[in-house]
Amino acid sequence: MPYVLTVDRRASRQQSGNLKMAEHRDALEAEHPKPLLSWQVSAGDELQGLFADAGPAVAAALQLAESGDWHVGLGVGAVDTPLPQTVNEATGSAFVSAREAVEAAKTATAAAAVRGADGGVRSDQSDALMALLASIRRRRTPTSRQAAAYADRGLTQQRIADVLEIKQSSVSRRLSTALWHEERAARDVLIQLLREADEVHLAGS
Repeated sequence: MPYVLTVDRRASRQQSGNLKMAEHRDALEAEHPKPLLSWQVSAGDELQGLFADAGPAVAAALQLAESGDWHVGLGVGAVDTPLPQTVNEATGSAFVSAREAVEAAKTATAAAAVRGADGGVRSDQSDALMALLASIRRRRTPTSRQAAAYADRGLTQQRIADVLEIKQSSVSRRLSTALWHEERAARDVLIQLLREADEVHLAGS
């Protein structure tokens, strides 16, 4: 089951005429996990990407929500095959779910939502976890966010300390402040829920 991210630029009305969506698209391609079908501008202030696995989709969704610049909708469901060359040409229930999710994200405190993860309990659980994780990440201080970003890349605390030219104990405190260990564990649960929704979908197809 593919995963669709639809992201809407926040405060876009105040930036009309200067949205630079092509630049944002290029930045998403360069800075976030690679999608199955590349990010494309889907509307004046929106971008879409199609992911084959829940892990990269969740990672990208949380990074975008954390920035505070986007409303983030993660849609789960089917995508019609064969896949086209671009995400703008793709169709299927995952895209409908992503549209519902980004609209929900516009009124959510966390600015992130999930829709379509089997349409039942898993959908509610996935949405609640996404909101919680996005809220945790948006409340991080700049220093704790920096340490967490390096930890997400797999760097050890000592290596992070070397890069930031601080003590290892300071890195440990920053990760603790960021709730990095707790957030990572909850993120794994969210990814597993989405993958289980995939398995349920495949079994019923």
